[in-house]
Amino acid sequence: MSASREIEARLRETAEKLLREGKVSVFLGHEKASLPFRTTPLFLTRAEEAERLAWNPFCSANLAVYLPRLLAARAGAHDAGARDAGTAAQPTVGIALKACDVRSVVALLQEKQVRRERLVLVEVACSGIVDRRRAEKALGGREALGSGEDAQGNIRVVVDDGSEITLRRDEVASEACRECQPAATTHHDVMIGAPGKAGKVDGARRRMAEFESRPLESRWATFQETFSRCIRCNACRQACPMCYCKTCVFDQTRPRWIGAGTESSDVALYHLVRALHLAGRCTGCGACERACPVGIDVRLLSRKLSVEVEDLYGYRPGEAMDRVPVLSSFSMDDPQEFITEP
Repeated sequence: MSASREIEARLRETAEKLLREGKVSVFLGHEKASLPFRTTPLFLTRAEEAERLAWNPFCSANLAVYLPRLLAARAGAHDAGARDAGTAAQPTVGIALKACDVRSVVALLQEKQVRRERLVLVEVACSGIVDRRRAEKALGGREALGSGEDAQGNIRVVVDDGSEITLRRDEVASEACRECQPAATTHHDVMIGAPGKAGKVDGARRRMAEFESRPLESRWATFQETFSRCIRCNACRQACPMCYCKTCVFDQTRPRWIGAGTESSDVALYHLVRALHLAGRCTGCGACERACPVGIDVRLLSRKLSVEVEDLYGYRPGEAMDRVPVLSSFSMDDPQEFITEP
């Protein structure tokens, strides 16, 4: 039995117990999808449905993205019922999270978008998420009919001729997972599986150093080529837990800041503004990149800003619940090299 199967069984037991004992009114997790290399988000409200929960290398969505709207919606419905019943009970949401997803929840808590007492955080040990595009490419044109995990944690794929192919986990891992520094978090209520250990090479910093060592013209050409394929579908925005504005600046019509088409200037402005809005807030989960239908490295800019924020302010988003978000704080000791003499 693979480690994921054991974790999956414990996750189902945990969700079933939380729902049966009334400690949560809804539990967010993942469910097996009909297509290979995929799962779908699952919202459980009954304990007997916990067997539907899945945990495997294809649980790519960051479920924290649902929390602000889910809690607000359920609070409204629940409060209406509470008024009718003459009570003031509040709903509670349980949620299955990878370590990077936990950091997203912490960032949401820091920005007061969710309330800690209304959450039961179930952190699940993660060995990296599969990038389905890498997996499909590794099949060499053969169509995948089914996928799973073997006892060593590698990916087993049944292809269209009936044969089975094994893909090495590290060869098809998401880029964000390759760069991840999986330090154990301390913000969970339940921990399933062995937590990650800090000390992994900071892949994001290494990649940025390689990028910045190139001539300016080469970097600009890479930026243009990277985002030229953008179709402005907003999938990256919708998958990001930190993009929770009720009305996004890009959707405003009075005034309309940028066009909604794929003109190069509109595309560039969309990604530049979004990256700036995520400075000091992006937890590097990679949900945006995995959601992109055309495979754009949409973290190219946010990765750079994350490195800058850490170097300037010693701040890594989502790691310390008691820290004020870096762009919401001020200190007389903050670096001010950008101020120059006229």
